[in-house]
Amino acid sequence: SALARVSLVNYHGHQVYDSYVQMPPKVEVTDYRTAVSGIEPKHLRKDVARSFEEVRNDLRILLGGRILVGHAVKNDLDVLILKHDKRLIRDTSKFSKFRALATKAGWTPGLKMLTQKLLGVEIQTGAHSSVEEARATMALFRLEKEEFENEIRQKYGNVRPPTAAAEA
Repeated sequence: SALARVSLVNYHGHQVYDSYVQMPPKVEVTDYRTAVSGIEPKHLRKDVARSFEEVRNDLRILLGGRILVGHAVKNDLDVLILKHDKRLIRDTSKFSKFRALATKAGWTPGLKMLTQKLLGVEIQTGAHSSVEEARATMALFRLEKEEFENEIRQKYGNVRPPTAAAEA
């Protein structure tokens, strides 16, 4: 398992960043699992994919001081070796209203199930698409934005991203 693609969408689901990520020089890909991953050898060529450091630096700049919406976003941040202010994270896998829909108490609800149940949309029916998943996650956030923000306020108090505070 390795990072091969990173995608970001804005609040409205418009793609703002999408990059394939080169494998480190000493890593040989033995199985692309294209049917599941959506990744093909052509995506990781040096003239298509960008280096891990380039992608990581881009994301550090793009996410700086902004609210980050994701599903099980800790995994994404870990693989990118990035930190983000917890007060600025909106994780659909941790949101209490969505967690109540998990198949077992205490479990994390799957993005596919949440999207189907709450939005009536099927995702992950073919090859994996990080853009599709980012859009689905953002749509779930928009659906319950007010409740998300109430939950964050209860946990951390009033929090305003630095960029929003500067613009206000």
